[in-house]
Amino acid sequence: MTAETLLQRLDRVSQRGADQWSARCPAHEDKGPSLSVKELPDGRVLLHCFAGCGVDEIVAAVGLEVTELFPPRLSHRQGAAPARRRGLLTDRQALELIDHEARLIWVCGENIISGITLTPADLDRARQAVGRIGFALQEVRS
Repeated sequence: MTAETLLQRLDRVSQRGADQWSARCPAHEDKGPSLSVKELPDGRVLLHCFAGCGVDEIVAAVGLEVTELFPPRLSHRQGAAPARRRGLLTDRQALELIDHEARLIWVCGENIISGITLTPADLDRARQAVGRIGFALQEVRS
């Protein structure tokens, strides 16, 4: 189901932004729009009644099931790619972290080549950079 299916069953619908609407809540006597509807990029539809109605009550009032607010998931057997583990970093964040830490290692190397002795704190930070690069690589690979 898309948000459009739900919105067709609601009264006084008005768009509040990209993929966001308000409407009268069908689960209670609503004088003004107290229901917020948002469709996420992955197809999930989120509902919030500012008067306190539960999602179960809202969808039942329009003849739907809560499960219809979520797109069906394809199983691996149905040809879908296996679900990717949600890492702590996006691929972009991991690459930015690798770039930053690699630059720090490069500066340490330049200092060593120039005859500048690294302090114990500099060495600890360089070791930390190596660890962070390893962490970021794991995030991208998983």
